[in-house]
Amino acid sequence: MIEKRFTCIRCPIGCNLVVKKYADGKIVVSGNNCPRGEEYGKQELTEPRRTITTIKQTKFGTISLKTDIAVKKEQYFDILKEIEKKKVTKSYQIGDVFIKNVLGTKSNIVVTGVHEEK
Repeated sequence: MIEKRFTCIRCPIGCNLVVKKYADGKIVVSGNNCPRGEEYGKQELTEPRRTITTIKQTKFGTISLKTDIAVKKEQYFDILKEIEKKKVTKSYQIGDVFIKNVLGTKSNIVVTGVHEEK
């Protein structure tokens, strides 16, 4: 049996989860106050995912960016490198897709904020 402890981040409560995976593959989550905690605990044990948020300086100003769906935690830094190396040849608006399907993850990098240089 594998046993891990996590703090759930799906809502402000921050439940202390205990997640157990048994030899037969069954996963049991305890300590959660809602179904979202159970879902989070199972995912965190088997395939942790994160939403990436970052900023990028461009010749047009600073843009803030995020993934539109969570990506595998192991891809986090590779995705940040893709964002960094992308050449910016135009200005962006909030909601624009900055990188579509980044690294084949089905997640788009979208613009969430724009601060234009004056």
